[in-house]
Amino acid sequence: MKTVQLLFTFICSASLFAQEYTHFTVSEGLINNSVNCVTIDYNQNIWFGTNNGVSKFDGVNWESFTTDMTPDLVDNSITAICATSSGEIWLGSDFGVSVFDGSTWATYAEEDGLGDDRVSYISEDVDGVIWIAEKNGLSRFDGSSWTTYGTEEGLPFGGLNYVTFDSNNELWLANSIFGLIHFDGLDFTTYNTNSGLISNTVRAIAIDEYDNKWVGTAQGISVLNAANELEGNHTMMLILPEPDTLNPVVDIALDSQGNVWAGVYVDYLVTVGGVAAWNGDTWTGFSYDSELVGPVVRALAIDANDAIWVATSTGVTKISNPQLSIAQSQSSILLSVYPNPASSSFVVQSENTIESYKIFNLRGKMMKESKAVNLNKIHINSESLSSGLYIVDVANSAGCIREFIVIE
Repeated sequence: MKTVQLLFTFICSASLFAQEYTHFTVSEGLINNSVNCVTIDYNQNIWFGTNNGVSKFDGVNWESFTTDMTPDLVDNSITAICATSSGEIWLGSDFGVSVFDGSTWATYAEEDGLGDDRVSYISEDVDGVIWIAEKNGLSRFDGSSWTTYGTEEGLPFGGLNYVTFDSNNELWLANSIFGLIHFDGLDFTTYNTNSGLISNTVRAIAIDEYDNKWVGTAQGISVLNAANELEGNHTMMLILPEPDTLNPVVDIALDSQGNVWAGVYVDYLVTVGGVAAWNGDTWTGFSYDSELVGPVVRALAIDANDAIWVATSTGVTKISNPQLSIAQSQSSILLSVYPNPASSSFVVQSENTIESYKIFNLRGKMMKESKAVNLNKIHINSESLSSGLYIVDVANSAGCIREFIVIE
């Protein structure tokens, strides 16, 4: 990968301040720590689908449902969850879907019209129609009848992972084999590596107010514009230890400010993961080692206060008041790194108090760090660093700033 592309996609991963991390596990009232999916209803209740039931959290109290408590719940292992505009909670499993309206339950399976009992994702369009991504197709429910789509209708083989909608209420679907699929109600059109996607293994999709498609894949994010042309790729939203430098994306969400949030999880030799946010200029990372309850990120949701709810295999983390990186255009005003190039040492000086710093090489390996600095000017010994270009991530009272230093 070219150095220019690496620099474009690096994040500021230093610990940030003025934000709050709250962890929720079975100790706080969650029914099970292995959380697969999360949704937020119109009353801002948070719903979690776990490997052993469903939990609802209203900010103070917890309420949970399992097959022992609720016989009409189709299964305890919840693979998908969606809060609809009518107040219903749709729950997907490997045995069909259950729907809870606040008092009664309904269940739908293949014998009722569902295309495939193995549900991956559930979403609602602007007309209140429910769309269900399945391991072997796509189902549509208009409140009274079902319509199903499979290979005979033109849907590519391989099933679906995700479904969302553009400004025309047309569908965009994630496929693990053939890439991104557009469905206009009549035809299925596929976008893949031949179209510029970084990978054909698509896992999540978010569409912003400008109809840009943020496509989460096994190797990062590809962005298509409103004309469905490639705008660019983001491959290292989080700095991960070698050899896991690319970022497999498991979910994408948009906050009210237009920031793009990506959930990242990789399990190759080591298990690492986290979330990262793009503010239009740079990525800010939130990782397991300092912020999240666990590294196995599975799903994201954003509430009305722009708090980020991160579902993992070991519980849930709520990130309140997230502070994102300062734009690169402002960083030189707030932070100086000199001399540059440097040899045995260099200085980091800031108008604001430096809280902490981390230094990474271009392969994402952290070479040095210091926490609780609390100075405006620090001298860093670089004798242990070999010649090359390094990333200096600094967290100060103004935010998170990234600069680069050349060691001779």
